[in-house]
Amino acid sequence: MKKYNSLISDFDQENLDMIAKELPEFTNENLDNIKNKFKEKTMNKKNNLKKIILRSLATAACVCVSFVGLVNTNTTFAAQLLDIPVIGTITNFVTIDKLELYDKYREINIEIPVLEGLENTKTQEEINNILKERGIAVYDKALENAEKIKDESEKAGFLTSMPELVSQNYTLIRNDNEVLSFKVVTTEIKASGYERANFYNVDLKNCKLLNINDLFKENYDYISVINNEIISKMKEAIQKEDEAYFIEEFRTIDENTNFYIREEGKLVIVFNEYEIAAGYMGMPEFIIETSIFSNNISDLGYLK
Repeated sequence: MKKYNSLISDFDQENLDMIAKELPEFTNENLDNIKNKFKEKTMNKKNNLKKIILRSLATAACVCVSFVGLVNTNTTFAAQLLDIPVIGTITNFVTIDKLELYDKYREINIEIPVLEGLENTKTQEEINNILKERGIAVYDKALENAEKIKDESEKAGFLTSMPELVSQNYTLIRNDNEVLSFKVVTTEIKASGYERANFYNVDLKNCKLLNINDLFKENYDYISVINNEIISKMKEAIQKEDEAYFIEEFRTIDENTNFYIREEGKLVIVFNEYEIAAGYMGMPEFIIETSIFSNNISDLGYLK
């Protein structure tokens, strides 16, 4: 991860140097005014982030441009700082790692949730590694796209261009003594906005990250059953003229399909924006009644 060490050193100085180079007619007074405005903007960002505390991460895989984190044993205090819910004494998010980079061609803000409190620390580490690796992958892809924007702008002779705008944050869906569910949403803004999400469901009793096939008995064809139910629900919604689904775009769910389990024990299947419906519908969700699975649900009782 050495590349993260040299991407940026002093952001406001870099921008001032750029302005001075491109607009040499500016006086020192002009530049001072710009610098003050930049500092004011930076302070506003810091206030919006509720005074997130900077810290460095110990592992080389996490050395980044600006990795912001908060580690605090007092979960209530951590939640107040970050405007997130305190989610119980069994499992908590008390840390948020953050990858940030703002310049002429890039506005990147990646939140990476860190899970703490699982009794099985090995499982906890595996889940956190998944979250970390996916967050870094989103960051790397944004950097790659920004470089393309920069190269194309310079070749065309443009002084300014639309920067690469990418953000990632997480939302808690469920937390009780049985299941912890949350989603990590990545938003890209270009000509229009686009959202995609990864959903995570943790069995708190058995300390494991759930896959959708864990919800059913072995060798049960849950895929065909859920596919038929989703198609039926889409057709019903179209007949009522309530929704704009693209039935022809839907092929099948698979073991990587996004899902979560509601508190009452119902399965919810989630699709990314534009995947099977018009963009204004966001990320469509389908609540699947447990009764359609008959006696084929797992004895562990995830679905009820």
